[in-house]
Parts: sequence; C-alpha cells; structure tokens
Amino acid sequence: MIGIFGGTGFIGRNLVEFLTAKGNTVRSFGRRASSLKENDTVHIDFSDPLSYSNYLNELDTVILLVSASVPSTFPNNIAKEVEENVLPYARFLKALEGKPVQHLVYLSSGGAVYGSPHTVPVNETHPRNPISAYGCAKLMIEEAIRTWSLRSRWSYTILRPSNPIGKYQAVDRGQGLVAAAVQAAITGSSMEIWGSGDTLRDYLHVLDLCHAIELATSIGRGKNEIYNVCMGSSVSINQVIDLCEKALKKRINVIYTEQKSYLVKNIVMDCSRIRSDLNWHTSFTVRDGIDDFVSYCIDLNSNMALSTRPDA
Repeated sequence: MIGIFGGTGFIGRNLVEFLTAKGNTVRSFGRRASSLKENDTVHIDFSDPLSYSNYLNELDTVILLVSASVPSTFPNNIAKEVEENVLPYARFLKALEGKPVQHLVYLSSGGAVYGSPHTVPVNETHPRNPISAYGCAKLMIEEAIRTWSLRSRWSYTILRPSNPIGKYQAVDRGQGLVAAAVQAAITGSSMEIWGSGDTLRDYLHVLDLCHAIELATSIGRGKNEIYNVCMGSSVSINQVIDLCEKALKKRINVIYTEQKSYLVKNIVMDCSRIRSDLNWHTSFTVRDGIDDFVSYCIDLNSNMALSTRPDA
C-alpha cells in the first residue's frame, strides 16, 4: 500500500485521485480535519509519530508532501523552519525503524534548494546554495533522508519540482502566483508583484508532477536518486498574468513592489535526467494548467453560489 502524507493538500488531493485511478491502493494522511472527505484519509499530526506510527506497518511505499510553509512564511526565521518542518521529518525517519516500508518519495523544491543559478539550465549537480530559510530547510530534509537511508532498509527518491499549477490550489493561502492572480481577478482586488514582473519561473501542470511521483514509487527505478521535475522552459511573471487574464477574460490590477531578497530571481531547470531514467515526459503546457485551474475556480464559485441560494 502507498501512504501519502500531506494527502489533503493541493498536490496530495490530485495525487490521491491520480494514483487511485491507476489502480493503486492508497491511504491518505492529512492535518486538516475539515478536508478529510474520503474514508481512507486519516487525520494525523505529522509532528507527533504516535499519531501515525501504527499505520506505517501497513505501508510499503510512503510519499512525503508535508510542508508547514511556503517561501514567504518564515522568510527570516530559520529556527522556525527547523521547528515546523525539519524536526517533524527527523521524527518521521526515526519512526520508520523496524517498519516494512521499502521506498520513500520526498517532494523537495526545484528552485529554493539551488539558490541563484551559477549556470543555466540548472541540473541536479548544480551547487545547492539556498538563499532562504525555506530552501535551507528543504535541503536539510533532503540530507536527513540521504543520511538515514544509509543505515536503513528503505531506498528513496527525491523530486525537486518547479511551480505546480492545477485544480485544488488554494487561492486564499498564498499558494503560488497563478492562484494569487485568479483570486485578484475574481474578487476585484489588487495583486502585488515583487519586482518588475520579468522574473523567470518554470511552471508545471500538477498532473505531470503526479505522473513523476507515480514513476518514482516504482521500487528499483530511480533508487536513491534526485530528480528535477519541470517543464524545462521558463516564462516571466508578467507572461503568466497575461495568460491568466486571457483565461479569465478579465483584467488583473497589478501593483509592483520591491523584490524580496529571499526569492530566487531567475531559474531555468533541466529535467533531462528524469526523462532518461524514468521515461517521464510532460503532457500539458503552462496554458493548460492555468486554463484547468481557472475552470476549477469558476466551477467552485458557481457551486458555492448555488449552495447559498435561499431555495438550495
């Protein structure tokens, strides 16, 4: 059985659906009780192994999506990143001792762990020089997994995705540029952009990411390897906003402010290793991801409006 920790989040919900549709037996673990709608989803506290330790006896593969932060959550507080993210992962690795788990897949970060690029495109051998507390924590967790695997029976695959987009992305929790743009358009509010909007980012459809995770769960494939997962081409923030406006058929009011020092300005990633080793490929474009997310938001808002009608 595959255990998905972080199964009630944006990526997790998509992944549960994706793997289940492929015939996999999945158990989802989540922290947000309000999001637990499926019978196979278990409410846990990832920082407390007692809440999930017994379930590890049922799993042969674990997928770790849990994160208590985004880059802007604790920008100048590495101690908080360690407390909220690194230590819970360290406890999880300890809890794996004596369990039947054979393989672990961890979702790291494609941009934050590398820092400002020395060369482009950035492949997996590029120096890891994070410039944010978020990126530093991701790298700490990667190293903890690698180190602990040396004394364990399980293998691992670490994935470093770019910026995933798609349905279930939260528009109200700062979960990415596209979500923020759509929220601004729907609510009529202004959207704040850090910098001039020319910053380059790689964006990836969440279903392409789910496909990469699925391939990484195959024991023996990608064993003890690290892979970038990305589109392989980058677009500017201004270009993404333009695509969002076209999908929404609305103008987005943008306010440009000072660039944040903890954000990597430009990054172009190289995903040739995962293409070669796991035969992974993308099936969707950036525009596909934006269109799918916009359709999801429109449907969600329509359903909410219907549910609040007096005669509903």
